[in-house]
Amino acid sequence: MNTANYLSKIYPDPPCWALVADVYQTEFNQAVNEYKTIDSSIREIAAAFRIALHKNAHGFTRIAEPINYCVVLMSRSEDIGIHHCGVYYEGAVLHAKEASMVMLDELSAIKDQYKVVEYWAR
Repeated sequence: MNTANYLSKIYPDPPCWALVADVYQTEFNQAVNEYKTIDSSIREIAAAFRIALHKNAHGFTRIAEPINYCVVLMSRSEDIGIHHCGVYYEGAVLHAKEASMVMLDELSAIKDQYKVVEYWAR
């Protein structure tokens, strides 16, 4: 995967899931169905992730250790629930926090920022 191609893109709200969908479409020609939220609040996004991944609607299963192209789900607190995601690749996580802020952070930095980190793969 050429991560530079994604770092220069701008994604719509919520940008983290739009980035994940773009990676799966571009790299594997696999659609990851969009989810809908009432608004872009953290709780709405967390609920949408539960539907998209936790309920296994798209063929994802939780794995113990990251592998290339797995979806990384993140949360700063267990109380809030999962509210951010990215794609693991070569020891780093490609993720988007805002529409124009796509980043590639080492997994160790992600674990320092987020209390909850889960890995999901197809």
